[in-house]
Amino acid sequence: MTRIALSLVLAPALLLVACAETTTTSTTVGPPAVEQLIGKQLVAENGTIFQLNRDGTMSGTLNGEDVVGVYTIDGAETCSTYTAPAVLVDGEYCSVPQIDGDTVVFNRLDGSTSQPYTIQD
Repeated sequence: MTRIALSLVLAPALLLVACAETTTTSTTVGPPAVEQLIGKQLVAENGTIFQLNRDGTMSGTLNGEDVVGVYTIDGAETCSTYTAPAVLVDGEYCSVPQIDGDTVVFNRLDGSTSQPYTIQD
């Protein structure tokens, strides 16, 4: 009788242990940094302004000229191409933004980084 009572007491505890061992937890990860920048102005100390618009276009100013372009997001990476200003026209620019507080720098695929930009609403 003692064995049966002990088994009845231990069985639920063993089930809980089994559940605890097979239960997995997931960590909630925020959106990639680039998604946090959409709709915000990125302002550099030299006056350059970039904005990733919600419709997939880029805008802003660079050396007093309007910035006109488009961007795509693939995971944490963003790539952009431009039709203006002329200095940006002949390339595709891909990078991974790194946000620290209200500042972002873009880590380029060639290993270099952009100048820092202040994130403004």
